[in-house]
Amino acid sequence: MKYIIGVDVDGILRDFSGDLLNIIKKEYPQYIKYDIDVIDEWDMERCFDASKEDIQQIYWHEYCDEIMGNGTPFQENVDQIKHHIENDEHTYICVTSQKKHARHFTLKWLGQQGINFNSVFFRKGKEKWLVECDYLIDDSPENWLHWKNGRGSDENFILIDTPHNQKVKSKHRVKSISEAIEVINEN
Repeated sequence: MKYIIGVDVDGILRDFSGDLLNIIKKEYPQYIKYDIDVIDEWDMERCFDASKEDIQQIYWHEYCDEIMGNGTPFQENVDQIKHHIENDEHTYICVTSQKKHARHFTLKWLGQQGINFNSVFFRKGKEKWLVECDYLIDDSPENWLHWKNGRGSDENFILIDTPHNQKVKSKHRVKSISEAIEVINEN
């Protein structure tokens, strides 16, 4: 069966949290509370000695191009999504939450990676469930909850396993894009 599959960018295809951590270590070392290798992007105030607004200023304004426009790809997932877009019968769309002033950075990044989604939808996390797609591949605990509440089930939400979503009891938890597509094709 042919499906429309939505794919998030940050945490799935692009290493947003790793790039943010590297910028903070380099440019704002005073914000580092303790030696960390991975940040919980949903609880930044716990990770850093700075307010959420201070951290958002870094990634939404001061270093947006470095983090969003030239961010580090999760190369395996990028290669896998490109393969699936080119070879599968499914339609792949991008469903990502980006501020209006920064959306062009994500579009630039997708182009640099050669990822040719059929469509790109910029939606707040709480609105991703409204996008017309059969499945959503995402890493956000909040987006999972909105999908589950909005659609009445988490049946078609594919959660990419990350340190920040371990408390989520998702029906489908996978480690890669290819594993997500396997789950979808089995249904």
